Amino acid sequence: MLSINPIARVVVNTVRASASPAAFDTGLILVKDASFASSRRIQWYDSASAAVAGLTALDFSSESDPVKAAVKYFAASPAPSRLLVSCHPASESMPDALEEVLDRTGSFYGVLAVEGTVSAADWLAFAQYIEAQDQPLVLFLPVNAVGEGQTLNLLYSAHIKRAFPFYTTSVSDCAAVMGTAMGLELSHRDSAFALCYKTVQGIQPNTALTASMVEAIKAVNGNVYITRGYNHLLLESGTVSGGMRYDEVLYIDEIADALQNAAVNLIAENPDKLSQTDDATAQFINRFSSILMNYTDRGILASAAWRGSDIGPVKSGEIVENGFRLWADSYDNQSDADRAAHRAVPVQCALCLAGSIESIVITVNVQQ
Repeated sequence: MLSINPIARVVVNTVRASASPAAFDTGLILVKDASFASSRRIQWYDSASAAVAGLTALDFSSESDPVKAAVKYFAASPAPSRLLVSCHPASESMPDALEEVLDRTGSFYGVLAVEGTVSAADWLAFAQYIEAQDQPLVLFLPVNAVGEGQTLNLLYSAHIKRAFPFYTTSVSDCAAVMGTAMGLELSHRDSAFALCYKTVQGIQPNTALTASMVEAIKAVNGNVYITRGYNHLLLESGTVSGGMRYDEVLYIDEIADALQNAAVNLIAENPDKLSQTDDATAQFINRFSSILMNYTDRGILASAAWRGSDIGPVKSGEIVENGFRLWADSYDNQSDADRAAHRAVPVQCALCLAGSIESIVITVNVQQ
């Protein structure tokens, strides 16, 4: 599968804060394999029972981390529909192992590595490798300490946007969180979801964490699964190391993917040629507007004041209706080099995410 980037490349700049697989609801589990053979590189499963049967046939015991991770991944509610498991030789680094998978398929979004003991430096290097990919991915990884030099702090200091650190001693519990994220995406085709405050099926909340420990973990954008009150089991705060919510990263990736594919369809599948004129720009903008309006209808984008600096025709403080604004320069101003290269004028887009409510103050006034 060759990239469509040479035809339509999407560049995403967020006011705080990328672009393009076909399966945002599928996770990958990388497994270091002492009995590696090339036939074990790509294994697809559509249920926990299929994953258990497949992995035990590869001589992984029912109590091994890969099997437990697959079971907990599918235990999510709503459950994801597909899991990719990729074995790799112990001599192969995590970036090299992922590269081998990407050479074969891009139909996944979440990444979890079942590698045994991994140093903080190696986790950071893997997260940076994922961040540098053209295909957007999110690394789900277990962390069990907070402090200088720890994985959690290194990811936070490096402002990694594509790592979701979950505070746990169990890699299979981390797989449950990835399965929850993938299952929620699968079940929200016509609406939006937030990962914050979700219940994670198949695992227990961390009862060893004190309030001060939770705050220390969350201060460096770590995620915890805890009990609030007596019966509220909650994943907090659904945040990647760079500070954005997981769902914000996901939906920006989705939008970029949708715009890119729409551009390719317009260029490659149009029975007539697209002339280098402003009429062609109007066709792109009309098609993109239709796509973005769908994200508004789903509650992902919303009308809001633009809080960034002035950009194109959008001024700071101006209301961006429906959560998006599209614009492009005239072909009258196109450079000779771009015209000779048959490039379209760039289409730019301003997006306002709808966000999600995570807290509320209730004021009660009582008359005696």
